[in-house]
Amino acid sequence: MKNIIIKYSIVFFSFLFLISGSLFAREEMSLCGVWKFALERDYKSYDSWTEGFEFGRDVTVPHTWNVEDKTERIFGKAWYEKRTIVPENWKGKHVRLCFDAVYRDVVVWVNGKQVGTHSGSGFTEFSFDISRLLKYGKENRITVSVDNSFSEHALPYKAKFDWPNDGGIIRPVKLLALEKPAVRSAFVRYDIDFSNSSADMDIEVRSWNPEIKELSYDVIIKEWKSQNTIFEKTFEASIKNGISRLNFRLDSVKLWHFDTPHLYTLEIKSVQKGRVSDSYTTRFGIRKVEIKGDTLLLNNEPVRLPGIEYMPGSYPEFGMAEPLWVMEKAVEQIKDLNCVLTRCHWQYDKRYFDLLDEKGILVQEEIPWWQAPGNLTPELEDLAKKQIDEMIERDFNHPSIISWGVSNEVFYNTDKDIYRRLIRHAKDYNSGRFVTVVSNEIFDRLENDESLLGDIPTWNDYTGTWHGKSREETPDKLALINNRALKGRPLLITEHGLCEPRFVGADARRVVEMTYHYDQWAKNKFIIGVIYFSLNDYRTHVGEAGFGRYKSRVHGLSSMWFDKKPSFQVYKGLAAPIYVENLHIRASGKEAQVVLKVKDDLPSYTLRKYTVCWKTVTGMKKLELPDLKPGERYTFEIDGLDPLSRPDVKIFRPTGYLVTEY
Repeated sequence: MKNIIIKYSIVFFSFLFLISGSLFAREEMSLCGVWKFALERDYKSYDSWTEGFEFGRDVTVPHTWNVEDKTERIFGKAWYEKRTIVPENWKGKHVRLCFDAVYRDVVVWVNGKQVGTHSGSGFTEFSFDISRLLKYGKENRITVSVDNSFSEHALPYKAKFDWPNDGGIIRPVKLLALEKPAVRSAFVRYDIDFSNSSADMDIEVRSWNPEIKELSYDVIIKEWKSQNTIFEKTFEASIKNGISRLNFRLDSVKLWHFDTPHLYTLEIKSVQKGRVSDSYTTRFGIRKVEIKGDTLLLNNEPVRLPGIEYMPGSYPEFGMAEPLWVMEKAVEQIKDLNCVLTRCHWQYDKRYFDLLDEKGILVQEEIPWWQAPGNLTPELEDLAKKQIDEMIERDFNHPSIISWGVSNEVFYNTDKDIYRRLIRHAKDYNSGRFVTVVSNEIFDRLENDESLLGDIPTWNDYTGTWHGKSREETPDKLALINNRALKGRPLLITEHGLCEPRFVGADARRVVEMTYHYDQWAKNKFIIGVIYFSLNDYRTHVGEAGFGRYKSRVHGLSSMWFDKKPSFQVYKGLAAPIYVENLHIRASGKEAQVVLKVKDDLPSYTLRKYTVCWKTVTGMKKLELPDLKPGERYTFEIDGLDPLSRPDVKIFRPTGYLVTEY
């Protein structure tokens, strides 16, 4: 018996040794939570910030001081300090200090030694190798200076932007400990064969250790929800300049679609001399988006899509340091509205894109070059390219992202070669996404409009408010754009809405403007999608409403706290892809004939696995609808109704979201 126990122990600990590289090679330590904080202006005589400071106050990171009493309008330098013990067993590892975002100009010190800077970009992630500066098994001091002064060396530029100027460590921060060799990132590319539901995969693996020329990679792919393994293989990889390519085929793939957002996880283990040194995981989806003529196709099917944009940083209690539950609330409202398309004026939190992946919402992500400057200096052009790099490298694998935007509403006779260079820079990644330039005056510049340089011409349509004397000018403007500018290409409406109090009329006028414009867009089939602006009233340092942390623009279908306005339900109805066209109650009052109609204008797409539910005297009954194409009708009978009550019929997406009800 004793020999059996000893033998079992040897086997068990040998097993632990074999897997320990996989389990413990990559470790993380969150640095979110309590940090010491002080505004520099309050301690001007103090000159030893990097040596530590005991004054100031405790704050919880992620954090911004611009939503706190008496500091809401303070734009300048502040200091953060965190003291933490680093594990002894991290000695000899590659340890990185990782920031998801700090707004905006940052200098970082560890134990009084400067480790790096990150300037001009407040919404992108960055990290520093701090391995040699740490005291392992002892307390370490991390000091961060942050400056959100308006700057001509940043994008967004000076004060020329329409969202909050919230300074601080606004997103999560962590320590990452890696053993060598380690994976830095993996770009997932693929080519779908629709005839047999397979995909030829091309995984570009980037290493933290470019000096290593050969090693093995264990590749494991699982379905994200079920965690079922669908592919597993070991590759002998050659590495050139820190990059290797892994090619293979996946069979029976499930495509990502806004109504069926199938996701996969990719795990890559670095193996050298039989030892697992690192295990890297990313998530991806497989789908195809393309433009043919004036038509947008998703997985080879034509679609015309309704959308809306969320403006982060607007919940007054949190600002740009908003927690995950605020993002979840925003995404839930987007789906509640029947919207499957959105855009981001800047690089939003990466957790937001995770939610868009999971819920099924297509998105355009942009760098924050908004209106100014009219032309980029060489320095700012380099910064724009760096922001494109940081945006694409972080978000390459999100299936929800279908387009990268390089500017928004820059209308000061910009040198078009700047756009061409930025577009080419984004396309060099071969990411399979469109690249766009967002315009608000294509109706005026027509064939000379900068948005025509991108893959999809765009228009922020504010006819009747910011542009033109009346909304009734919209049909003529659309005809002019189509004939003079598009010439067979599509148009994406990237904004429309009513900005209060700049324009009076409140929510009643918002409904009128919305429904009129939506009707005009629906009539023109070259319009492939519309993105209403915006989901929420939003905080902005240039707002005409409110004061302090509440300074805002009243632009939303819901408040800054997500309270729905009447216009919310109106837009939900406009964006619904199907509706009850007729319901005829039989003489008994217990049965009825229902006729459903699938819209064939805006939105327009094929419906699969939708369900209809109705209330009976004994509970709810459910019927799965057949596949329905745009313009089709479907007639069916319902029974078990209460003769004394109105019928209650609801239609749901396959993801469970309510489309409409009668």
